[in-house]
Amino acid sequence: MSELDDVQKAAQDALEKRRFERMKMGLQIKFRAVGPSEEATLVKQGGYAAPEAFQSHTAEIKDFNKVVSEDVSLGGVRINTPVRLPEGTRLWLQLTIPEVPIPVNAIDVVCWTKNSGSLCSSGLKFESISKADLDKVERYLVLQKRAEFQKRQGG
Repeated sequence: MSELDDVQKAAQDALEKRRFERMKMGLQIKFRAVGPSEEATLVKQGGYAAPEAFQSHTAEIKDFNKVVSEDVSLGGVRINTPVRLPEGTRLWLQLTIPEVPIPVNAIDVVCWTKNSGSLCSSGLKFESISKADLDKVERYLVLQKRAEFQKRQGG
């Protein structure tokens, strides 16, 4: 890779980092690593050809790690884990939104990981998510933002 490629990648990464507003919130998350063949199966089960339209019809989840989000955006989530998640790892993630009976399913990729005290903080980017699930996230973020604004306005 040339120096120009490195600069362009750094500029693109900087733009991506702030593409979506992040909101601090602790939502329940279940996740586990997936390999390429399992990811393809999960995407296919949803009846979608496009990876960004992932939807899971798997009723029961096994071997998932459970954490609470640090922040959430339309682009992904930040979580803390007891072990380091290697950059580039692909994860099947289920995000539980309060008062929404069916969790949001997505395939995420670990974009970065850094030590944060005794835990490791990781930024996960939504790589494959159905429009319906992304809409759930968006509605929740809008409602939270509205509530935050009203609270600041004293009402």
